[in-house]
Amino acid sequence: MFSYCEGYRVEGVTDATDPQWKQSSSSSGGRKQVGNEAKVVINPSIFRQVFYGDKYKTFVSYYSPLGPVAITIKLDDEIYKCLVYTEKGVELIEVPKWSVYRSFWRWVSNKDPSFYHIMCQIKPELRDFKLPMLRIPNLEDELMKIYEPSFSKVMKVGVLYCKEGQTTESEMLFNNSNNTSVAYNEFLNLLGDKVELKGFQGYNGGLDTVHGHSGSHSIYTRYGDVEIMFHVSTMLPFYPKDPKQIERKKHLGNDRIVIVFSDAGAYAPNSIKSKQTQSVFLVQPHRDSTSKFIENTIRRNAVDQNELEKCQEKYKDEFNAKQYSMSIATKEDVPQFDPPIPDPPIFNRDNRFREFILEKLINGSASLRQAPVFQTKTQREKNFVFLNFVNKYSK
Repeated sequence: MFSYCEGYRVEGVTDATDPQWKQSSSSSGGRKQVGNEAKVVINPSIFRQVFYGDKYKTFVSYYSPLGPVAITIKLDDEIYKCLVYTEKGVELIEVPKWSVYRSFWRWVSNKDPSFYHIMCQIKPELRDFKLPMLRIPNLEDELMKIYEPSFSKVMKVGVLYCKEGQTTESEMLFNNSNNTSVAYNEFLNLLGDKVELKGFQGYNGGLDTVHGHSGSHSIYTRYGDVEIMFHVSTMLPFYPKDPKQIERKKHLGNDRIVIVFSDAGAYAPNSIKSKQTQSVFLVQPHRDSTSKFIENTIRRNAVDQNELEKCQEKYKDEFNAKQYSMSIATKEDVPQFDPPIPDPPIFNRDNRFREFILEKLINGSASLRQAPVFQTKTQREKNFVFLNFVNKYSK
């Protein structure tokens, strides 16, 4: 559960003993789709909706009177549909076929208007400039890269382990893989595959896959056509003499979404000191009262780590949570995103929970690109992909 923190909207469980949550409208329990609440809707691009899979022609130039431009044209039921992409954005223009100028010989021979005259009709600035037609293999795949850029098909997500009683970022960053709970390790196994970083060929999320400076292993998964690399705090390099654990903070502090796995207790969303982190997914083991009593007794009475590990193995059914609770705290100016968390927010430890959390991460990432704090950067990324494409194929 989340303890109160101003500026966050919570979906799931909050600390019921904190009166500030009761006074706040930002705590929603299980979210219901009602009213006019802001919610991100992830739609396919105009290109996918109108042109994908059909017959069309594409023209590009880096040096046109409009600046860098890509124009895609198709005839649909006597209407020319023209998709114009410039640095200012994407524009779909529809022109009736009968209204487009045809030369005398085209009119006499009953031929369609030339693409040049179609483009002059929609953009008069092109009257003295002929855009070359793009003729390349796999044209549709290349166009999909600019209308639905590849940066949305890869994600990096932080994973921070929080022991019971820990409240500060520095305490959590000092946790190592040799003193984590069974429930945390089981959650990592559910989340994705443990991969060796050296020589890894998939999306690396900024981790070093050549020299091993980011640790030896990490957690990676692919869901649909989206690759996700997790920055797992307990797998990143640990330096005992560094009180701030800069190497770990460097990665997690730049993640827009961080999953916090907390063994127990309330967690404050702003425990992670970062301007980049806008959404915190809090996952906690959910056990019945008997399992909790057995685990707490063992932890209190264990003489050392070796004895604790032996007890954990002996009573692994009690230590191994069969269920998880999940809550999400997101900055208030970030649009809502699906799927909604159920009420109560309890999930079985199975593949359905894995699919739910991955879908929530992917949709949350798309929602964050629409948040005011990232909109300028998002547009820059889109322009970068578009300009590279036009520059590459301009003659």
